[in-house]
Amino acid sequence: MSKIEERVMANITLIYAARILKSATALKLYALIGSAVGLVALVSISNVVANFVNAAEGGVGSMAVFTVSAVLGTTLVVQLALAVAAASAISLVVPVVFRTSGRSFA
Repeated sequence: MSKIEERVMANITLIYAARILKSATALKLYALIGSAVGLVALVSISNVVANFVNAAEGGVGSMAVFTVSAVLGTTLVVQLALAVAAASAISLVVPVVFRTSGRSFA
């Protein structure tokens, strides 16, 4: 392979990799991972799990009350990170569910 062919192939590989890295699915995945890392850094996960286990003893109703109270009792940054994580997770899961179930909106 000549030098110019190697350069062309390297450029094509670079362009292909850039397209994959900036695809919509990849960007959603980056948002999900980034918000998850932010939540781990901002929230004491062990305390939340321990409190959730205590709330779970009271049934589904107390778990729902605990979840709403926990979300509303946090800072705005944590709420935004939760919203980004939820939106990106839903946008990643919904197309897979509709592809596998055979239903579509079209």
